[in-house]
Amino acid sequence: AVVSTQSTGEWRERHVTRWNRHCRVLMKQILPRLETESITEDEERAILGEILSSHNVTGFPINTRYTDASTIVESVFSTNVHAAEDPAVEFALSVYIHPYPNNVLSVWIYIATLLKKY
Repeated sequence: AVVSTQSTGEWRERHVTRWNRHCRVLMKQILPRLETESITEDEERAILGEILSSHNVTGFPINTRYTDASTIVESVFSTNVHAAEDPAVEFALSVYIHPYPNNVLSVWIYIATLLKKY
C-alpha cells in the first residue's frame, strides 16, 4: 500500500503502535462508497457502529490524486494523527485506490485513533 502501517510505526519511534484490524476492515467498506456514491454520516456511523459503541474514534478520510507515493505519505504524516501519546491508543488505517482512464488514480486513506471507553 502507498501508506503502510510500517510508515506510521516508524513515525512513532518512542511509542508502541497497536493496530485495530477490525476498525480497518470497517473503514475499508466506507472508502469505495466515498468515491463512487454518496454516504451520509448516519450510514458511516452505522458501518462503524460496533467500534463506536466500545471506542472513542477520532479520524477521517483523505482523498488525493496519485502523483507519487512520497506525496501521499507526506499528506498522511501532516495530519499528525500518529502523534497521539496515550499509551492505550490504537490506530486504524485503510487505503482504497480507484482507477480512472489515462492512468489517473484516486487514492482514499482513512486514518483514525481509537481509545476504549470505560
